[in-house]
Amino acid sequence: MNDYVNIVLIVGFGILSVLMFYRYFKNGSKVMIKDQQWSYIRILFLVIGVLSVISLVSSANNSVLDYFRIGVMIVAVTSYMLMRDGVGEEGMVAGGRFYSWDIVRAYDWQEKKSTVAVFFTLDDPTDKKPDGYTTKELDFAKDDKDVLLEFLKLNLGRKYTRMKKKY
Repeated sequence: MNDYVNIVLIVGFGILSVLMFYRYFKNGSKVMIKDQQWSYIRILFLVIGVLSVISLVSSANNSVLDYFRIGVMIVAVTSYMLMRDGVGEEGMVAGGRFYSWDIVRAYDWQEKKSTVAVFFTLDDPTDKKPDGYTTKELDFAKDDKDVLLEFLKLNLGRKYTRMKKKY
């Protein structure tokens, strides 16, 4: 691979891995009920990790930058696989970011084919839009459904609201 491409990939995946490890150590202990492990993006990251290992084995003339790039990519994939979304006593973690239960406006859940999807409507943390909100979706395993719904009922109580489906 070209040295410039290697440097760009090393810097990009290096920053990504540092951010993910930071979020993992900051928010990892706050998650009690974890989301479903295998989402599309997790599978994509795993494929990136496998392809980087294959490029290590398949090429006979790797440079020092190639080895460093492969190492940084494997660290980034590992840090992403360690970081999990879910809910806990203090709030929820989505995309590695922590959201307190105080900013949850409403929640709804829907049973899908192999998962239980929970939708959270969050108040906008900035005051730029007075009525601004965002919606986060977390997919949980069906085995955790009863515990999850009881947990949400305890922590969010009256914030349960049936949301409109978008077709």
